[in-house]
Amino acid sequence: MQPCTTQPGTTQTSTTEPRAPQTGATKPDPTGFHTPRSGRAASGTAAYRDRTDSAFRKVRRAVLLSTAAFAAGCVSPHGAAVTDVNASGWDTPAAIVFTNTDTTTLRDMDLFLRYDDRMDEDTLTVRIAVVTPDSLRHEEAFRLTLPAAHTPAALSREADLPYRRRIRFARTGDYCITVTPGRPVKGVEAVGINIVKSE
Repeated sequence: MQPCTTQPGTTQTSTTEPRAPQTGATKPDPTGFHTPRSGRAASGTAAYRDRTDSAFRKVRRAVLLSTAAFAAGCVSPHGAAVTDVNASGWDTPAAIVFTNTDTTTLRDMDLFLRYDDRMDEDTLTVRIAVVTPDSLRHEEAFRLTLPAAHTPAALSREADLPYRRRIRFARTGDYCITVTPGRPVKGVEAVGINIVKSE
């Protein structure tokens, strides 16, 4: 008889056709199961099969639930963090904290800016400083080119400006990002970062 092999996470079922009583020499059952002859034995076997099927269903349900829980617990490669700044005169560093748990996925980082009609310039130079969870620091100047306004002056405008492409955060933990304007600027209400998985 060949051993029964079942792939993990699958359930093996079989259907047995009723057999006519055998006469004379008995042939071995090709399925490897003994076919009971009496009603009492048959009912015992049916109860055993019911218990076995129930156990298979419980195992399959547990496997499916654990798989779903694992999938739900997977880390998303997306993230965003925003902080408000003084719209009447932004001149101090805006601190943004991004908590990273994924050290393998390549991602794109955009700089987010929300501003109102007091911001009448189309460019803004800022200094961006990043402190990694292991205390390494990187700082650089970055020039923002703001898109033309397509909203009424009374409404705030938002801009998502490309900053870095296909970067990988090598450490888990908190990355502290500060954005400081090169000079005091009016009209900027909030600044932040938007991180998405690279395509």
